[in-house]
Amino acid sequence: MKRTGVFMLLITAGLFLCLEGGMRLALRRSTGGLLVNRPLLKLYPTIERPEEIFSSLTPASLQWSPYEHWSTRPNLRGRFFRTNTLGFRGSETTVQKPAGRFRIVVLGGSAAWGLGCTADARTVPGRLEARLREQYPGRDIEVINAGQFGFVSGQELIYYHRVIVPFAPDLILLFDGYNDIMADFTNLVSGWPQNAALLQARYEDDALAHHLRESIVAFLRRSRFLDLTSRAVTARIAGRTGNPAQPVIDPAVTADQYVHNATALARLAAPVPVWIALQPVLACTRKPLAPDEQAVIAAKERAIPHYTARVQAAYRTMEAGTRAAGLPVIDLEQVLGTEPALMFVDECHFGDEAADRIASAIVREWSRSNVFRTLERESKILDSRLRGNDNLSQR
Repeated sequence: MKRTGVFMLLITAGLFLCLEGGMRLALRRSTGGLLVNRPLLKLYPTIERPEEIFSSLTPASLQWSPYEHWSTRPNLRGRFFRTNTLGFRGSETTVQKPAGRFRIVVLGGSAAWGLGCTADARTVPGRLEARLREQYPGRDIEVINAGQFGFVSGQELIYYHRVIVPFAPDLILLFDGYNDIMADFTNLVSGWPQNAALLQARYEDDALAHHLRESIVAFLRRSRFLDLTSRAVTARIAGRTGNPAQPVIDPAVTADQYVHNATALARLAAPVPVWIALQPVLACTRKPLAPDEQAVIAAKERAIPHYTARVQAAYRTMEAGTRAAGLPVIDLEQVLGTEPALMFVDECHFGDEAADRIASAIVREWSRSNVFRTLERESKILDSRLRGNDNLSQR
């Protein structure tokens, strides 16, 4: 009898290990890569194997960082992207800023990084650099894409202090907001990073002494199979009962935490100006939604009670709070046009056309402000010198 029990236990353990290994292998081969939900690949009708825009980015594309918890690995290469030796998406750069260069740093999450865009130059930071160089020809303008997957504003604050300060930016753009909201949908404390429960479990399981029983419990807590299975069961139960899990953090608390972090970063960066641009998301954009985009919102509403209202409330309070703190804010809710064209691949990531429209709107707002007054004056002086040299050569 005892042998039978041991035998059954071994079979159960072997079956579980097979399921766990299969789940991790499936996640590695997922067409969504780092995305939780399957992206809308019909946004890319002319691209062969568009799933590689997402599937080539996996958890292996990230590296451990002791304060931010993770960051993008340097020297990644894919069909649609590359990271340089410093870990930023795009071409190589140097920490020390060359004389005469106007350097802009864009901070944010995966939308700032450009997940959904088909080339480094077609991300929001890439289009910003191109648009600004068109507007100020002859000037050395650089836009560094410092977006990091999943970062909330607290991680951006730490990342700026630890990594970005030595780059001596002349202007900082925070293109973010949504990750703070999504993290607070699942966390118990506002301001924690995404997957905080998993990070906490890993710390407790590794740092605290435990015996065999506790080691087994620690393994089960880290199980991807059990994690995804429990999520699926919870979603199924919620769908049948009509009672999905209710977030415990009020949107106003989320917004206050965001404003606190944004103003803290602005104080650290002073006198360098810090601009806020809350990233466009399906819940807040004024663009009429395409049918597939409507389906994405409907799915989010089923999963999270009052999803759209909560996101909109958080965004409104974030914008009001940062404006009240004296930070310049760029409203991007109306920049994606008035036609129900498909522009998003999920609730918060978008493609090339949206990135270009967003970058154009940001440049227009900067042009209406005094941000580039010095840049414009120097550009006019450079143009006059060039014209003078042309006249001399003609003589």
